[in-house]
Amino acid sequence: MTSERQPSDAFWERIEAQLAETDPDIEIERDAFYSQPEWDVFQMRYTSAGGHRLFAWLSVPHGAGPFPALLRMPDYASVHDIIYTPLRERAVVMNATHRGQRKSDGQVRARYPGLLTDGIGSADTYTLFGAYADALRAVDMLNAQHVANVSGPVALTGAGLGASLALATAARRPAVSAVAADTPLALGHTAALEPGLGYPLAELGDYLRANSGSESAVESVLSVIDPVSTAPAVRCPVLMSAGRSDRSVCPLAFADELAKALPDCEFRVYDGGAEGGGHVHAQVRGAWLAERLGLEIS
Repeated sequence: MTSERQPSDAFWERIEAQLAETDPDIEIERDAFYSQPEWDVFQMRYTSAGGHRLFAWLSVPHGAGPFPALLRMPDYASVHDIIYTPLRERAVVMNATHRGQRKSDGQVRARYPGLLTDGIGSADTYTLFGAYADALRAVDMLNAQHVANVSGPVALTGAGLGASLALATAARRPAVSAVAADTPLALGHTAALEPGLGYPLAELGDYLRANSGSESAVESVLSVIDPVSTAPAVRCPVLMSAGRSDRSVCPLAFADELAKALPDCEFRVYDGGAEGGGHVHAQVRGAWLAERLGLEIS
């Protein structure tokens, strides 16, 4: 029996086709200011679907390798600096951005707030869909770059939107070994349209109030990126955090549903809100990622 084709299938196939026909045109330049005795830092640029030129930081340990790799997906924010982690001494670390964020804003410059609803009236115009193409591109460029010998485990991490991008990418890139997803943004799930939420999800509520009768259309547009629907395709281990009182990024009921939909998920709930455990969970996440990458934290 053939399974019924879903709208999300066409969404992802379209993204993959756009990426396949786009020359990545990778450029990598060493950054002497940020490089350290233990690692080199590079500024990396490449082209994603739609011709968007993207920027990423790439940190490479000294030595011939091969190295495992950690890729941080971008959160819902305008600027992303170099990721600081003790794993940089023994792993390649890439900090990617998506279209609209600073240094990746040649064609579109994202507004905060505003990006969450920019063009949301139609699937053909919704700007943030491009971030999902850019997330896939980031993993592909990590493997395609020439300055580091990446071999072995590749882990993804991210918070908020970055966590949702990491999970969506792992579903499409089975070579991903692990995902550390902190408070995944509920974008695409009906929980994101509940009344009384805080920002950034409150942007959706603002749009619905200003555009009466648009809830069904918005729900339909966003449904193709529902993290719960994508979750069963994520076959690698996942560490996920959530805040018990979060009402702005990852409401607890949504987080619980998502954790149950993931085939291999260690789910940790903390008191508090969107910080999802803050410093305490950062220590848990660091040790968990090191183990999945085959490293020890010094």
